[in-house]
Amino acid sequence: MKSRFLWLFLLFGLNWTSAQQFNLLHDNFRYAAIDEAMNARGAGTHTAVKPFRMSDVRAVVNPDSVFGARLPSGKAFSRKWAQKVFNDHLLRFEGEGYALFVDPLFSFEGGQDRFTGNGTWANSRGAQVMGNIGSQVSFYTSFWENQSVQVNYVDSFVQRNNVIPGQGRVKPFGTNGYDYAFATGYISYTPSRFFNFQVGNDKNFIGDGYRSLLLSDNAFNYPFAKITTTFWKLRYTNLFMSWQNIGNAANSGIGGYLQKFATMHHLSLNATPWLNIGLFESIVWQGGDTLGNRRGFDPNYLNPIIFYRPVEFSRGSPDNVIMGLNFKATILKKYVLYGQLVLDEFSLREVRARNGWWANKQGFQLGYKCFRLFGIPNLSWQNEINVVRPYTYGHFTGEQSYTHFAQTMAHPLGANFVENVQFLRWRYRRIGLEAKFLYAQYGADSLKADGTRSNLGQNIFVGTAEIVGGPTEVPSIYGNKILQGVKNTVMFADLTLSYLINPITGMRLELCGSRRMQAFPGGERNTTWVFLAFRTQLPNRYYDF
Repeated sequence: MKSRFLWLFLLFGLNWTSAQQFNLLHDNFRYAAIDEAMNARGAGTHTAVKPFRMSDVRAVVNPDSVFGARLPSGKAFSRKWAQKVFNDHLLRFEGEGYALFVDPLFSFEGGQDRFTGNGTWANSRGAQVMGNIGSQVSFYTSFWENQSVQVNYVDSFVQRNNVIPGQGRVKPFGTNGYDYAFATGYISYTPSRFFNFQVGNDKNFIGDGYRSLLLSDNAFNYPFAKITTTFWKLRYTNLFMSWQNIGNAANSGIGGYLQKFATMHHLSLNATPWLNIGLFESIVWQGGDTLGNRRGFDPNYLNPIIFYRPVEFSRGSPDNVIMGLNFKATILKKYVLYGQLVLDEFSLREVRARNGWWANKQGFQLGYKCFRLFGIPNLSWQNEINVVRPYTYGHFTGEQSYTHFAQTMAHPLGANFVENVQFLRWRYRRIGLEAKFLYAQYGADSLKADGTRSNLGQNIFVGTAEIVGGPTEVPSIYGNKILQGVKNTVMFADLTLSYLINPITGMRLELCGSRRMQAFPGGERNTTWVFLAFRTQLPNRYYDF
């Protein structure tokens, strides 16, 4: 008995961890700066699950000093106010066993939509508070209040869905603007080097690429609980989440504000010093129906170490199960090859038949990163391909689709698409330059003679009713193929010049020029958008769809 208590004490009581257990905000601007170090051969890192915990990052690289930017010499820059502006938190309170940091958050943006001739702007203000209690507990909270006028194609998205991409529900502001707010917060507890527990309201991401076909941060924040277990060469992540379908939106499913739940497992193995392999499974189920019957959180899915598919099958459950895998290989120190495979439904017999069975719902990602391109420090190139078959992520009803707050929880384009996205990034101290090129094609639903739209597999919010009297909402059981329907072609070319003012808060100036071209049968829609922004770090926002 005494030996058991001693084991528990060693497991949970000892101070194995560093003092910072909060997360490094998933801002692609900052993650690009530490990407080479986190993916170094032999580093022993697990990089698929994001956001990273700060203690994991600091074990490899200091994210604040990675820019190698020192303040200019001189009396003015040695003063306290200069340190606060350029190299520190606004408010810092530290004592024995605790630390508290407070910073303003903002994003002020002004530009012009050359397609419409109208001005665009964003006025976002907020604050963040984070800190440590002892060496095992950290906390974070932030709040944003926003008003904006969006570029034309984003404005069309908002009008259809009543949400700003990734930032929640909107209400009108002025003549053509929107008002919206969102909050983030969590508590992180690391009792030993083996375990971390987090509970809060935020986003998560699984993958090593720019996109994720398993779980992305594309949609709005949601309540979650996360358990991370690390030992030997393994890291095992459990996620328990609450999502919502929202009413009065084209992509909301049936009914308004219907709750649904999702649980996920991800097992990461550093198989060799250069190869990481990950296994993934998830299940999504609705919390109730339109008749008011409540199911709530199913306790059968609380067990963190079982496989969901056998449980679902044994219960005769209609829940939406998605499985997948990911890998990352570091080659010759500066090259990284990565990818994902997602399986929503799969029949080997139907795949071999090559007959386009509608329920063969799969997708894959293949990407490549090169650091120190041409031997130049801080010059990198990334090239990524994503392909998803029709109807992937969809399910029996819209409430069970892989979606939250009128947006997809994987790729922004849903399903039935092919995409190539490339980045060329260069950084010199606090100056950064990023060029992005994106080419995508997707097959949209077509308009039928009776005025309704056929479900051809791109809109994953539409139910397929596959277990109620057959696939009545799928036009064809066989003969389905990628890009079926109304073919749309989208091309993006972005160029962003940035100057980092404060690496602690991510405060920076950005000048961006963006060209978007969309072609569809009978027409095209081309947009040129130029804007200047003054902002602090902010969660990723995906307007490239």
